[in-house]
Order: sequence, then structure tokens, then C-alpha cells
Amino acid sequence: MSRKYRNRNRNRRPVSRPVRDVRKTRAVPNPLAQRWPDPALQAKTLAGADGYSNAAAFLGNESALMASGTFLRSGLTSDPQLLLTTYREFWLATRIIDTPAEDMTRAWYSLTADYEEDDLAELRKLEARHNIRQELKDAVRWARLYGGSLALMVIRGDADRLDQPLDLDLLPPDCFQGLLVLDRAQGISPSLELVTDLDDPDYGLPMYYTVNMDPEKTGQMKLHHSRVLRFVSRELPRTEMIAEGYFGASELEHLWDELQKRSATSANIAQLVFQANITTLKMGNLGDSIAMGSDESISAVRTLISEENRFRTSYGIQLLSKEDSYENHPYSFAGLSDIYELFMMDLAGAAEIPATKLFGRSPAGMNSTGEADMRNYYEMISGLQERMLRPALERLLPVMTISCWGYLPEDLSFVFNPLATESPDHIAELSQKLSAPVIEAFKAGLITAESAVAELKARGEQYALWAKVCCPPVEGNTTDLRSSEKE
Repeated sequence: MSRKYRNRNRNRRPVSRPVRDVRKTRAVPNPLAQRWPDPALQAKTLAGADGYSNAAAFLGNESALMASGTFLRSGLTSDPQLLLTTYREFWLATRIIDTPAEDMTRAWYSLTADYEEDDLAELRKLEARHNIRQELKDAVRWARLYGGSLALMVIRGDADRLDQPLDLDLLPPDCFQGLLVLDRAQGISPSLELVTDLDDPDYGLPMYYTVNMDPEKTGQMKLHHSRVLRFVSRELPRTEMIAEGYFGASELEHLWDELQKRSATSANIAQLVFQANITTLKMGNLGDSIAMGSDESISAVRTLISEENRFRTSYGIQLLSKEDSYENHPYSFAGLSDIYELFMMDLAGAAEIPATKLFGRSPAGMNSTGEADMRNYYEMISGLQERMLRPALERLLPVMTISCWGYLPEDLSFVFNPLATESPDHIAELSQKLSAPVIEAFKAGLITAESAVAELKARGEQYALWAKVCCPPVEGNTTDLRSSEKE
């Protein structure tokens, strides 16, 4: 309302009635009241809205059509209750959140360090005892749902030192007690104090995290950043990341419109099945009765239609007045499947999951196998593993090896096992193609044995090949390298 219009209305009031300034007495709701709990961040954040709307074309919020009520919701990450409800009740949202998280941890990883087989067996037992793979999968899942999550490394005897840095040199054997996954719905508040050490992987991120462990928010834990594994789903620019508590956006936020369109289309197609026959009843005085506008006339029309519909029998008898007529128009479902297919493809593209995997259907089209789609999907999963899982495992594995083996290997490293299951013939052919140029260069004396081994490991890292190949024990002896390649 403009100031001129408000002053004009104010002048029309009686002089004896006091005029209050509504700008001072009106309680303005805080648009960030339901944002992740951090008053310091709420004071620095501005509310925003986004969506497609065209007033001239009556699109978006300006439309009077039913479709306009299903789109255009912004700030979905700031509504954890809506995210949880969507995840629990909408099967597509569940698959979009869970499928990549399950695939990221399905093939697991392989250590490339120098270790004994018995040591690896002990480490696998430690993982199985504390269900590490499932805990990491849950951390990734809740990060995708809420935009971020934390996993606390539980150390025996450190319950009173959670706000202090974790020192690997002081960890005793058998100290690791598993992971405690914390989702953002519990209320994770970052500290204003940031990590200033340039050598720290968490440089520029909060030094501490305060977590509410119960709904009454009476039991709070202050966690040092070195004790937690941090997971961020869809990353945001710096200012938006700070507004979201130094986390990211939910995976459901950027595809919310596609979810709504597909859900609305599916519901409308199901409704059309119940209305396959559209009935038309022509009444001579219907327009006059409604035009009168009285409650009695409108009620009479409703009563007449209800009674005529009630007296319709299974023998096909329909009671009508002499001036009325009754027509039946069967509905045509031609083209609905094509429209529904397009909405499914849009949703699969927004979710970055092939339609064959997201909807559980076979590939469509002539000579279509879906291999190209799955190959692109596996590349996307590989990128998520490097971005989300590798930083967590690089912080977790040293703690687990010290707890399990009593020491930290200097060359501790790992690679993610490939998701695609290749045939032995394809693996042999791939191994030969990758190793042939290296072996030829080594035979020609262009590279040393150490360089050849390093090149083989680098080439085979993506395909989990030559993880244990080592240099010959005697310099100049090329037999061991060749024999290891043949094996």
C-alpha cells in the first residue's frame, strides 16, 4: 500500500479516534524462524523467493488454474518437516535420496597400502562390528535429504573431551567405538569461530558444532571439527552456504517442480480412469436458476441433480424432465502416455539417475540397452565418492588403523572399487591395453622399474588393477615386472 493511499484513509477516520502507526504495533513474523537454529545466522540472512511467474500470461502464481497451486516453492531446504514428509510418503523422493547413497557404498573401497592379509581381515572385522558401511551410507543419505550431516567418531574415554582436537598420537589400541550419525533436523549449530589453519582440510569452516541430542534441547554436545566427518550434498555459493549453517541444499530442492508435475500428472491420469465417461446433462432453466443467485435456487438445482443421479439404475434408466437431455461422451486417453513419459524423463534428468534405474523399467527404443545411461550414472557416482566419501574416509581410516593395528601406515591410501561388473574377458583385454605401452617403454629402457610401477598403478587405479604390483628386488632385473604383469 502506498503512503498516499494510507494517509488518505487515515484522514477519513473520526478525529476523536486515536490513530496508531501499524508499522510499530504490528507483529511481523520472522521469515527465517523455521530455518536451521542459529540466531546469529538468522540476523545476517535475507529471505528470498524464486520461481517462474508471468502476470501478463497468467502463468505461475498469477494463474487461476489448478496447476499453479502445485509449483513454485522456494527455500525447501529450510523446511525439514516438509523434506521428511516428502521422503517418507513419496516413493520417488525416497529413491532419489537412497539410490545414489547405496551405490556410493555398495562396491566399497580397497586399500593400496603395504599391509598383511591378516591386518586387512582385522580391519574388515572392525568395520563389520560397528557397521561402518551402513553408517556412512546413512550419513550420505541424510546429507542428500537435508543438505548436510555429521558423523561423530566415537573414541573410548573421550566423552569429556569432545570439544578438544583429536590427536592421533594419543590414541590407544582398540579405542574406536564406531560412528554416530547426526542429521541437520537435530539442530546442528556451527560456531562463529572458523578454522584458520591453512594446512587443515577444514580451513574456512566452523571450528565447533553444537548438536542437540534430544527434542527438549537440554542435552547439547559441543564437537570439535577434527572429531566429525562432514557431509555436504549439493554445494552452494559461500554466502548461501553460510546461510545454511555451512552446509548445502537438499537434493529435493532443485527438482521440486519436477516432482510436483509428475505427481500431479499421475494423480490426474488416475482420476480420469474414474471419469472415463463424461456425462452431460442439459437443463433448459439451469442458467436462470443459477443467475438468480439465491440460496434457495442454487439448493434446488443441487437437489434436482442429486436426485436424478440417485435414481439412475443399473438397467440404464435415467429420469429426466421433458425439456432436459442427457448425453454421454467417452473420454479418449490417446497421448496421455506420451505426456507422462516426458514428465518421467524430465524427473530422471533432474535427479541425474537413469529412468531405467529410477523407475525400475526396461530400456525403451529400438536397439536400446541403457549401457550409455548407466555408464554416465556410474561416472556421476564416482564423482560423488571423491567429493563426499573420500574426505570422510581419509579422516576415518587413520583412526581405525591405529585402533585395529596399533600404528598408522605411512603409505595408507585407498581406491574405490568400480561399480560396473565387468566380465573376465573384458578385464583381461583392458589390462593388456593399459599395460602394453608401459611395458614397451620399460623394455626400451626409456623408463625405470619404479616409474613403470608408478605408471601402472596410476593407470589401474580407476579399474582396481595392479594395486599390489611392486618394484623388482634387484635393480636391472626385468623378469619380476614382466612376470607380475603376466599374472
